[in-house]
Amino acid sequence: MRILSNGFPTNMPNSENVSQGGPANFTKLFVGHIVSNHKEHEWVGVMFKGVKRLPSDSVRLQKVFSSTRRNYYCLRISSQLFRMVTRATNAEKDPSLMLKKPIERLTAFVKKQKSNVVFLNGFGIFNWMLLKAAEAAGVPVVIQHAGIWTKEVDMHKDLYTKHGRKLMKDMERDSTRLAQAEIFLNVWSKNYYQRNIAVGSKHKTVVIPLPFDFATFQQLGTDTNSPTVAFDKEFFHIGTIARWDKIKNHKMILAIAKMAKKRSLPWKFHSVVAIPDSKKHRGARAEYAKYINVIPPVDRVGISNFCKSVDLLVLPSLFDVSPTVVLEALATDTPIMISPNTGYVHDFYAHGGKSWVIGPKNVKAAIRRISSLLGKHIPITLKKQIISKHDHKKVLASYLDVFTRVVETSSAPAQTN
Repeated sequence: MRILSNGFPTNMPNSENVSQGGPANFTKLFVGHIVSNHKEHEWVGVMFKGVKRLPSDSVRLQKVFSSTRRNYYCLRISSQLFRMVTRATNAEKDPSLMLKKPIERLTAFVKKQKSNVVFLNGFGIFNWMLLKAAEAAGVPVVIQHAGIWTKEVDMHKDLYTKHGRKLMKDMERDSTRLAQAEIFLNVWSKNYYQRNIAVGSKHKTVVIPLPFDFATFQQLGTDTNSPTVAFDKEFFHIGTIARWDKIKNHKMILAIAKMAKKRSLPWKFHSVVAIPDSKKHRGARAEYAKYINVIPPVDRVGISNFCKSVDLLVLPSLFDVSPTVVLEALATDTPIMISPNTGYVHDFYAHGGKSWVIGPKNVKAAIRRISSLLGKHIPITLKKQIISKHDHKKVLASYLDVFTRVVETSSAPAQTN
């Protein structure tokens, strides 16, 4: 089977940047699994690079890496094309026309690759273009709803026009309309999506958790010269690992750190995060760094070591489908607190972890809860449940089963009465 999917520059061999986020980590794990264990499958990754000075009618697609059963391509397009959608006015109604050139180029690419299935790993404007290209090429589509794009668009609405938001929400509904299978990472996100975005037919929706190689992650750093971070153990060290955006709720983390300092609590805060070095973020960056030790993004060894070094991880997200940090914490036996707006919350409630759920806005309540749990461990039943669900070998086999079913169903001759 030839699987064509959206790629991530950080997953390229010898990339100088570390992969961040569930979709990128998923791709790295999945491609490695296919190359190592399934000679009958091939992977084609295609990514995009927005170029400011490139003319809007110029679309360039080239191969950037090739090895055994995996190839990567990069589509270079004008950044202005995305702004045409995100900053659209009422006069602009059809994104297929705005993005006609790259869609046509991707359609020809999908046909030339003779792909059996197009896999959309997450969603966004580029993935929507792949969706439309697959439709035009007659290739079946499987989408993994790694997040809820409409929710993210609403939370960052200041970046888009009102009409731009409407177009993007319609794009996400297209994924349900056109995909042959929809994968949700948990029941929590599936219910939210079908209640607020679009309801797909039952036969094409399936819940498959995010895969994670717990044993390998736990061992990272033990065979290298990279020890765990040397934090002063006279204090309790509280950490977070999250991208810099509204969803991850760094505002709440900062508020907790401020109140802890005001109360002279023996707590130190650390955050693995990339804060944009721009005029817009300069003030927030300075205030955040005043109370929290900011650590730039690190590789998987660094993340593993960070988890092992802190006494507690906190993730007070405003909306988070399946944050990888929860799995990283469990792999290293690091206690973690999550908000009720996180996809793992049903497991926490069902398996003795209710006290490890904190509200994303009530700072005083969060301080009380942290105080009561510092030094304690996540319930063993909860840990075993989540680890079992997310075991990478079992999960990745389920993904391949979905792809196989979709390909076989799509290629089967039509039934006549």
